[in-house]
Amino acid sequence: MKLIDKAYVAEELGESQLVIEDRELLDWGLHNGITPRIAQIEALEAGIIPLRYLKNFHAINLAEQIRICKGRVLICGCGGLGGVLINLLARVGVGVLRLVDGDAFAPSNLNRQWLCDTEHLSQPKALVAEQQIRAINPLIEVEAFPEILDETNADDLLLRMDLILDALDNLPGRFLLAESARRLGIPFLHAAATGWWGQISTFMPGSPHDLSAIYGTRTSRDPTEIAMGVLGPAPSVIGSLQAFEAIRLLSGRNPAYANRLLFFDGESGVMELIPL
Repeated sequence: MKLIDKAYVAEELGESQLVIEDRELLDWGLHNGITPRIAQIEALEAGIIPLRYLKNFHAINLAEQIRICKGRVLICGCGGLGGVLINLLARVGVGVLRLVDGDAFAPSNLNRQWLCDTEHLSQPKALVAEQQIRAINPLIEVEAFPEILDETNADDLLLRMDLILDALDNLPGRFLLAESARRLGIPFLHAAATGWWGQISTFMPGSPHDLSAIYGTRTSRDPTEIAMGVLGPAPSVIGSLQAFEAIRLLSGRNPAYANRLLFFDGESGVMELIPL
């Protein structure tokens, strides 16, 4: 059966659009021996919108949605920031999400980490994330690596990725991730959150700046920063802004935070853009 035979017309914002539901698209892909990710790309290229993406339009256009569905993103850290990123990027349709985290969920994560619940305490964050995201969007590919990023695996984990998203909570890991992204020529999106506050910066290939423009020569988090704790909205806000930046880059738009640091103060409600 042809793909168009499984589609139907839906009305959105006064316009008629050919759409297809997940089950029909998955069945068509299985019948034709192609993966769900490739099936959704073929549908989009034929002008048929998977129904789950219909509300993405007109915020983005068809060509941008196709680019997003072809995108490959590594998210390092599946906790506070990572849980937000994984959720939002899966829902917008990023084609491949590679998830890296060697930690397991603990009770202290419940206040802020979207993928953490009482059922999954003590389980590996990357594997829980993989399971939950497959349920949220079966049309994309999820690759889970329940391991700590280090000098021996960094470059291999980053290979073939279009974007690298920093959702870590330690400086050695951030610098290692950033250095590997720079070496491989992949855009690196940094983010951090603590207390009421958070920050974002984007480092494009060839940028004159790196993480030392933000952290200087520091090699560990300041104890006073750790003592601030983390309120749930802080990583939710910062992770959402970081997801916007990822969507901008994947869809072919210009980054908002290249060579700049966005600082968000949730206590006062103020955001600042600071040149690096």
